[in-house]
Amino acid sequence: MDLALILSVALLGLAGMPHCAAMCSAPCALAGGRRPFKLLAGRVLGYAAGGAAAAASAQLLAQATQGITLLQPAWALLQAALLLFGLLLLVRGRMPAWLGSIRWRPQPRHALVTGVAWVLMPCGLLQGALLMASLTGSALSGGVAMAGFALASTPGLLLGPLWRARLLKRGADGDVLALRLAGLTLAIGAGWGLAHGVWQRVALAC
Repeated sequence: MDLALILSVALLGLAGMPHCAAMCSAPCALAGGRRPFKLLAGRVLGYAAGGAAAAASAQLLAQATQGITLLQPAWALLQAALLLFGLLLLVRGRMPAWLGSIRWRPQPRHALVTGVAWVLMPCGLLQGALLMASLTGSALSGGVAMAGFALASTPGLLLGPLWRARLLKRGADGDVLALRLAGLTLAIGAGWGLAHGVWQRVALAC
């Protein structure tokens, strides 16, 4: 297993807790009802399956192309896009119009299935984690990495409604603050991912 990449994906989930709290805690609470544990368990399973599939696909691509270097520019571009998106949230304090127009009404009775399907959410942070997991080199490592990402970010989903409720008591200013904090953590995670990749290249060159 590539323990360094697995740890990196888990740390990305930990750093993204405020982002998950701001973006996903409300639909998570709606989908999970009073007992969200089925949804959260399904989310871990779905993320692990997504990570395994991404890593297996990357492994097949690596075997076909004699290397995984083709994915590295895509990973860097995605991290740069996440960094820009995080900075946009930080500066503007509101969601882009195209993303804010998405409407989804999950049902608590389908909590486990909804949790498994959570891997399909249009989330930049999640897509970045999946791409990092695809670089681990095996389906098992990719699955473990994404399970770690899911577990590390779960506290944000559980504590998010309480945190968000306190911020929203301040009215519009609280909502803006929540989005700016989410943007800040997303930018930090993406910036770390970019810097980590550059540092690895420098170390190999030395």
